[in-house]
Amino acid sequence: MLLAEHRRAWAARWESADIAIEGDEDLQLATRLALFHLMGSAADHGEAAVGARGLTGHAYRGHVFWDADTFVLPFLAATHPGAARAMLEYRVRRLATARDAARAAGVAGARFPWESADGGDDVTPRSGRDRAGQVVPIRTGEDELHITAQVAWAAALYIDWTGDEEFAAGPGCELLAETARFWASRIRRDTTGAGHLYGVIGPDEYHEPVDDSAFTNVMARWNLRRAAEVSQTCAGVSGDERRHWLDLAESLVDGYDGRTGIYEQFAGFYGLEPLIIAEVAPRRPITADLLLGRERVRGSQVVKQADVLMLHHLVPDEVAPDSLVPNLEYYEPRTAHGSSLSPGVHASLFARAGMTDGAVAALRLAARIDLDDLTATGAGGVHLAAMGSVWQALVFGFAGLRARDDRLVVDPRLPTAWSALDVRVRYRGTAIRVRVEPGSVRLTADGGARVEVAGEVADLGAGVSEFALPDAARGAARLREG
Repeated sequence: MLLAEHRRAWAARWESADIAIEGDEDLQLATRLALFHLMGSAADHGEAAVGARGLTGHAYRGHVFWDADTFVLPFLAATHPGAARAMLEYRVRRLATARDAARAAGVAGARFPWESADGGDDVTPRSGRDRAGQVVPIRTGEDELHITAQVAWAAALYIDWTGDEEFAAGPGCELLAETARFWASRIRRDTTGAGHLYGVIGPDEYHEPVDDSAFTNVMARWNLRRAAEVSQTCAGVSGDERRHWLDLAESLVDGYDGRTGIYEQFAGFYGLEPLIIAEVAPRRPITADLLLGRERVRGSQVVKQADVLMLHHLVPDEVAPDSLVPNLEYYEPRTAHGSSLSPGVHASLFARAGMTDGAVAALRLAARIDLDDLTATGAGGVHLAAMGSVWQALVFGFAGLRARDDRLVVDPRLPTAWSALDVRVRYRGTAIRVRVEPGSVRLTADGGARVEVAGEVADLGAGVSEFALPDAARGAARLREG
């Protein structure tokens, strides 16, 4: 009887999350392997701590990183919300520890750890050996502060997809407010009033520490603005504090140049050696610091993984309009893809830009990381977050799904080699099947939901609704993010 119940539960999970790629059997198989591991990554009650390698290996000692909040939780929020809520509960129950960490660092609010274990203290090692056997310092625990914004982002994404008002008014609001207080106390303003974040590490860990990381600053700005928005209906945040957050958010520099449409990755990045890793590496992904040496990489424009570009993936409404393509063209050739998280993000962004050939190539790379052991680290377990990035590339990138305001946006890009893309999600309690074909998208819902398809807003009822798509959705280049 118990086995039968488990089988029914697993079948229900699969039914709610399956993806069909018609026209690419190899990619279909690799995607379903990713879905299998993602589905088994978290229980749907209590609290769920999801390590970087899930339950499949010993790498990173099972510690929880931003990988879980950024790449695993979105899959669960959009397919099995109970498990996403359990992941957030892991952070909620360690909020007091995060507050203690902030006080110990001389700042306010809550500072979440780069590597977290049972108690929620930072367990990042202080040094380690690189692949050449040299002992190197590990500064991520001290300086990779964007993890705090990622926890807030995960909470906001869960609220947007599920409409969980109880969480939003209670622990969700508390998480957003306390993380905003952290950034508010960490920002320093110069004599002109401009706000800065000094001494941080962004996702590109080849350069550490840096000042005014565009990724960190924009994520902090988003955190302050979202907290000011949601806290209007929450207790414990005054109008003066909300106005202070908004003022600080407006003051933060972000490195954006309106003439080029490009964000400088951090202050001084343009002054580094203009080394294009795509031109000198025998292949990518590659560990650039092992190929070229740590010091040369640190002094060059070689990027470990999507950094500035990840902003266009995570917070597309927070970056300048029409800035995706210029930043893709500038940063992708400079990116070594030295992290397993990088190809999937690039796949999503290439798809959003209408560059579907590049998107499929990057997606194939992300989907084969564990199948082909591309990083030669498979003995430590599967790269669960990379599997989450495969799902995000297909759902956020190619299918163009985004929970925004009070609606589910559907804005697809279908590669010419695929005859159809079929994804299943759950939006605010309604199961929705999205089938994209050349020239059309069909939505099958089991209840009501507001959607926006290619700019057209509609209120769905239970049943099938079909929408015609403009030519841009069939793969032609388009600059609108999100």
